[in-house]
Amino acid sequence: MKYKHIFFDLDDTLWDFARNSQEALLELFDSYELANAGEQNINQEAFLAAYYPINQELWKQYREDAIDHQTLRTTRFEILFNQLSIPAAKDLAHRFSKDYLGIAPTKPHLCPFAKELLDYLQDKYQLHIITNGFPDIQSVKMNNAQLNGYFDVVVTSGSTGYKKPSPQIFEYALQQANAQISESIMIGDSLEADIAGAQNMALDHIFYNPTQKVHQKEVQKEVESLEDLLNFF
Repeated sequence: MKYKHIFFDLDDTLWDFARNSQEALLELFDSYELANAGEQNINQEAFLAAYYPINQELWKQYREDAIDHQTLRTTRFEILFNQLSIPAAKDLAHRFSKDYLGIAPTKPHLCPFAKELLDYLQDKYQLHIITNGFPDIQSVKMNNAQLNGYFDVVVTSGSTGYKKPSPQIFEYALQQANAQISESIMIGDSLEADIAGAQNMALDHIFYNPTQKVHQKEVQKEVESLEDLLNFF
């Protein structure tokens, strides 16, 4: 195997963002008594169904430099509460966002086989993180999920000023890791950020696609489970 360096995305590649985020959102849904806060009763399923597309769209705008991270953090909940006809949306969104950012990163759940894969790889390769998250949040996630001991370099968009798929964040990560493109590979769950970014750099890549999302993008390798990578490396 030619690789010496493996670069991972963090959210929804190693750290189970979907599960951890949902747990935090539902805890706050109950503690804020949102079921009866609007003009009509809201159940948990409707709350989540309204939130996810709003959050996804704002993350897209963040990747494209249309908004900054603070706008992302508060605006998503303000839009959500307005959409659900919950009064005092702006004030509530500020408090809800603060509580969400305090709770969600402390959740410890990893994606299936993430721990097994990292244990297998850590003595064979130099492992690194490239994430579009914010350094204050990502460090809490990694600490609570007991990921800190695995990685030599952790690069965040918040600390570099660049976001995947920008070539600059990959160039910075390679430089920090003292790694050559020819001996490196990127693993991530986002076609738009991880895979497109790797392709922009002519960097080998693996698309982690646990939900078997249908797409037309050509990728070097695609896996449904991180367990599949135990036989690849």
